[in-house]
Amino acid sequence: MVKCTIAKTLKIKKMITNKKQLSRLVGASISLVMFFSVLVTPTFAQTTNSTASGITAVATGFSDVSRAHKHYVAINFLNESGVIGGYGDGTFKPENPINRAEVLKIILSGSGIEADEEFQPHFPDVSEDQWFAKYVLKGRTLGFVKGNDTDGTFAPAREVNLAEFIKMLLAANEIDVSMFSETAVIPNVSLNDWFAPYLNYAAALGILERDSAGNVDAGKILNRGEVANMMYLLSIIRNGGDTQFLLDRAEAEMAQIEVYIAANQVALAKGASELAVDITQQAYKNMPENAVVLGAAKIAKSYDYLVDSFILGVQGDNENSALWANNAIDKATEAWEANNATQPIAAHIKERAREILAQVGGVEE
Repeated sequence: MVKCTIAKTLKIKKMITNKKQLSRLVGASISLVMFFSVLVTPTFAQTTNSTASGITAVATGFSDVSRAHKHYVAINFLNESGVIGGYGDGTFKPENPINRAEVLKIILSGSGIEADEEFQPHFPDVSEDQWFAKYVLKGRTLGFVKGNDTDGTFAPAREVNLAEFIKMLLAANEIDVSMFSETAVIPNVSLNDWFAPYLNYAAALGILERDSAGNVDAGKILNRGEVANMMYLLSIIRNGGDTQFLLDRAEAEMAQIEVYIAANQVALAKGASELAVDITQQAYKNMPENAVVLGAAKIAKSYDYLVDSFILGVQGDNENSALWANNAIDKATEAWEANNATQPIAAHIKERAREILAQVGGVEE
């Protein structure tokens, strides 16, 4: 999993010119609820599955999206925001390929763009009574939707690949990608490809999941969960000036860390902890004098250190595992001192770090 460097790329939000910056006042405390009832720290010699840990209980409103799903946070956020919906049987089907009609609804709704166009028969396969008609017409008005060159059809049921989706997503948000027409970011994307500036820009933003070499498959057919995740990450960037929004998102990411650990999905746990750090660092840049924000940033960093300690312990690197466990304890103490409201979660992190120290033969310094 490649780190999504949201904190480093939030500055790019200034290029998104059609959105106002938000700056709600942060409240006096932050809850940082960590779903203690499902947290499990397995020993390094024993794995723990999600069923045994009790974390498969559904909390998204969709019967097929568990707390341990890799796109749980994104799907839950977009569902609560009214951006996405499920099927009549209560499922979301995150692994199903997504089509052009569904993508348009997610992009426009997720970007806060109202589909208010008066119906006009522009496409022979889009009629006024179809649920997606208003989204198709809005996309056409905004200039990123057009018909087939041969027959003029929109083809709402056609599946969407990565390059197509990213182009539509950035175009809907009126993002100028010209600066990346001659700037290579993704090794396996040639600057001669029509989609190069779009994918390179998205990679710079940090919303693309790339492989260990930093590459992507531009022609990959996307599923519903993947689209939800990229829309979610762009939403974080678009709201980079809204400190309360950032704290809420960081809280949601931190709530996932030990859920993923318990489900033996350590890479996802690390991704969640890194994203929480990135988000809280941006929140701290917004309000560096606010004790709530400072405490949240330190808690996120402490959790990230704890995940590093766990991973190193699993790998048998006991010395460095102990080092990062102590770093987690120290940072949790700093969080507690910065904002007393973080005391419960800081104490929880310390307890977990001490358990790791005991397992790797380390001592608290």
